Amino acid sequence: MSDATAPASPALPPWRQRLRMFRGAFRKKLLQLAEQLAYDAAGLPMALPFGRPVLPPEAHHAQFLHDYYRRHFWRQPSSVLRGPLVLVLWPFALAFTIVQYTLRNGSGIRTRSGKGPLRQMLEQACQAWRNSIAPPWYYMFELYTGHRGKIAGEYLTAHETIAGAYDLLEPVGTADQMADKVWFAEHCLKLGIKVVPVLFYVSRGAVHFVVPPTDPAYDTDLFVKPRSGNGGHHAERWDRLGEGDYRNSKGLTLSRDALFAHLAAQSLREDFIIQPRLVNHPALDDIANGALSTLRVLTCKDETGKAIATNVAFRMAVGTNNVVDNFHQGGLAAPVDLSTGTIGPASDIGRYPDIGWREIHPVSGAHFAGRELPFWKEAIALACEAGDAFPWRTAIGWDVAMLRDGPMIIEGNGKPDLDIHQRCERRPLGRQRIAELLAFNVKAAIKDR
Repeated sequence: MSDATAPASPALPPWRQRLRMFRGAFRKKLLQLAEQLAYDAAGLPMALPFGRPVLPPEAHHAQFLHDYYRRHFWRQPSSVLRGPLVLVLWPFALAFTIVQYTLRNGSGIRTRSGKGPLRQMLEQACQAWRNSIAPPWYYMFELYTGHRGKIAGEYLTAHETIAGAYDLLEPVGTADQMADKVWFAEHCLKLGIKVVPVLFYVSRGAVHFVVPPTDPAYDTDLFVKPRSGNGGHHAERWDRLGEGDYRNSKGLTLSRDALFAHLAAQSLREDFIIQPRLVNHPALDDIANGALSTLRVLTCKDETGKAIATNVAFRMAVGTNNVVDNFHQGGLAAPVDLSTGTIGPASDIGRYPDIGWREIHPVSGAHFAGRELPFWKEAIALACEAGDAFPWRTAIGWDVAMLRDGPMIIEGNGKPDLDIHQRCERRPLGRQRIAELLAFNVKAAIKDR
């Protein structure tokens, strides 16, 4: 691995560079605190020792995870301050989000379900209090339908997984740096796992070459994304025009040196990695909208410690977006049958009523429901192989691309959000294999403490 370093563009004086770095770090910390507060607010009713419904015996794994979150919340040192704060904020935050999401969805859902906005508001308040499901998830999980509303307690929410079970299962020490995409790619390559390489990264105003800049690997389109984080935020593609020039989706054209300086300047706020842009398998071209379509493969350690795939979703970009396929960036996602690799009907994240459920891509008009994905068995095998390469991780959400010559790992998410699977599969995961395995691993971790 080469790690030659190129200095940042001298356009900004040192004090301006330091100010940008401070602002970037402050903004990141502020977002982390806001995210933690949002989890606390959404999960407050689940953390209280009263008011929770008892789930049926068939959902005892979900019941265990709910109960663990309640204990976890109050055992954290900061809960002495966070608990009272959230108790004060919760009614106001709930009222605001109920109004916000009913204004967005009320009319469309009334047409679809027959329930007026006032009834939707009442149901949102009941679901938030009884099952710790905030108003956005009322619409995402279609809890306005009678059947799903009755089993809402079986959904596995982000606060009890990301801010609960995953905290207990998080690797101890520095053995795992999965959130660092530079470390992640290097770790996978060392173990022979097929992963997209990092060509260089930019940090604190400087360019760090992992692959020497004279390497032919640079003679391709480039893809830029934050060094840490997920969700497709701040991702960008730069198409190579020839003669060393690159152009992004906004029409900005830069020479290679100018591009490096441009990216270095951006890294004063946040670190970025630069990779070769991958191209879909030809069988996916008509439903990819020009972006790379990927699988989200959820793996979890089973009772023997082996990584197995439990749920899979296939993602597609739509509209004017030809950069990323991420669900949280407006893309569509469809469930995939684990045994056959067949795509089901797709939808967006469900916080607006417009998209609904589709079997035809809204831009290309290509029919995708019922289509069998290429390299299906190989993609699942690759995700499980990658899961075994991180034995200190319990659950991982793998982003897997299907290329002309086979599948490739894009990245791994060490705290995978289960929303995409519960939305796409139109069911809670509280009775599914993933709930059973999470409960098993949480119990084992508690026992080993």
